[in-house]
Amino acid sequence: MDRAANAAPTAMNTKIALVDDHHVFRTGLRSIITGIPNLSVVGEAPDARKAYTMIATTKPDVVVLDLMLPDGDGIAVSRELRRRSPEVRILILTIQNSELLVSRALAAGASGFVLKSDEPDEILRGIEAVGSGRRYVSSAFGERAAELIAQVRETAESNDPLSSLSRREREVCDLVLRGLSNQAVADALCISIKTVETHRARINQKLGVHSTGQLIRLAAMQGLLTT
Repeated sequence: MDRAANAAPTAMNTKIALVDDHHVFRTGLRSIITGIPNLSVVGEAPDARKAYTMIATTKPDVVVLDLMLPDGDGIAVSRELRRRSPEVRILILTIQNSELLVSRALAAGASGFVLKSDEPDEILRGIEAVGSGRRYVSSAFGERAAELIAQVRETAESNDPLSSLSRREREVCDLVLRGLSNQAVADALCISIKTVETHRARINQKLGVHSTGQLIRLAAMQGLLTT
């Protein structure tokens, strides 16, 4: 793992949590990560139960998650982490070289998938990509890596009725679903209440709803509510 020094440093400050039941492996991975500027390990956990508590406390940007944990399947854990902490990005790091697992992990909410057999540079590229909001699949999958990412993106967009909304409309919608009033939404996004009302009208039109209640029901039916 001494090739980590060859990886280009990321330009952002990224907080990372490690979830793996092998202490020696976590120690080695932590030493690689902490040797890169602007990357820091803020927490570690050997199982899912401790991971949920640790992540809620440390609020990492990226969770590096093993698929095989003593108390849970990593794909199920990914789904639960996305429910509990939707802002956290997940990078799966596993020994299992399987396209099916890549597809299942990304569909469950993970943003990336790399292998424990990958070179440290590859793992660091995965962390950097996921931390920057992109999806990443190990180059060990060759040309299929890009195809797997594209397939998951297409599936997610077709299953998510909110995919038709603009970035700002999605922000407004998310805040409305959290129970904020128009004035509170305006204050949170530093826009006028009239602009909020315009966005809400467009949201209702695009989604075919006519009230906040209908919007909430639509989100609940699609599993889009995070609280």
